[in-house]
Formats: sequence, C-alpha cells, structure tokens
Amino acid sequence: MQLFDSVKMYVFMFCILSLISVEKLRQLTEEPAHTSNANFDIRNILLALITICMAGYLLGLLRKISNRIEQTAIVLIEVLCILWFADLLARFGIAWAEIPHGRYLSAAVHCAVTVLAGVRTLQVVVVARQNSTQVQSWPDE
Repeated sequence: MQLFDSVKMYVFMFCILSLISVEKLRQLTEEPAHTSNANFDIRNILLALITICMAGYLLGLLRKISNRIEQTAIVLIEVLCILWFADLLARFGIAWAEIPHGRYLSAAVHCAVTVLAGVRTLQVVVVARQNSTQVQSWPDE
C-alpha cells in the first residue's frame, strides 16, 4: 500500500515539507525565543491533542504501508511529534523534558523527512511516467 493515491499528492506534500524545512532552517539563524512558561490555553491544549491523535494515527498507518521510504518518514514524523511534545512540556517548566539542542535536532529530522519525501516523490513520478509511456498491446486471438 502507498501513502497517497496520486502523483500530485506526492508532489504537493514534498513542496509543503520543503517550505517548512526552509522555515525551520531560517529559524536556526535567529536567537531562540526565551519563554519560560507556556500557558494552559486552548491553543496549547488543542495542539497537544492533535499531535497525540496524529501520532496514534501514524502508528496505525505504519503497519499498512509497504514502502520502506514511507515507513522511515513516518517514524521520523513520530520523532518530530515527541520532540514537539517534549518542548511543550519544557515550556511548562518540566525540567526533565528539556532536550539539549532540540531546535537543531528538530530541524535536522524535518530536513531528513523532506529528503525522504523527495526521493519517494521522484520514485512515484518515474513509475507513473513509465506506466503512461508503455503502449498497451492486446494479445492476438
């Protein structure tokens, strides 16, 4: 089973991941925002719930996907979810959740996911081109 049904979705996802990677790399050139405490507001609660639900969904999807590149990308996205959740806990003041150099690690993992998405997109595009250029011949009866 593939993650997406169409070539266009693979290309779209690669473009989105590329834009996010560029922004992550840009943020590394700036000083981190020093916020000591996060608030228990609705935004943080909803983001935490969405992240937990997405991580659970991806774990279930991991078993159904047969492509190794897509499986590896899903595992790395799970790592990104853990890093995000640990950062949220650290902003709430939980010291043990602080990951040293978490911004750099997150950016590196996200760039790795983008590279994997690019490789997989290239594979899907090449296969789609090969399938569209092959001429269907009917067997002689």
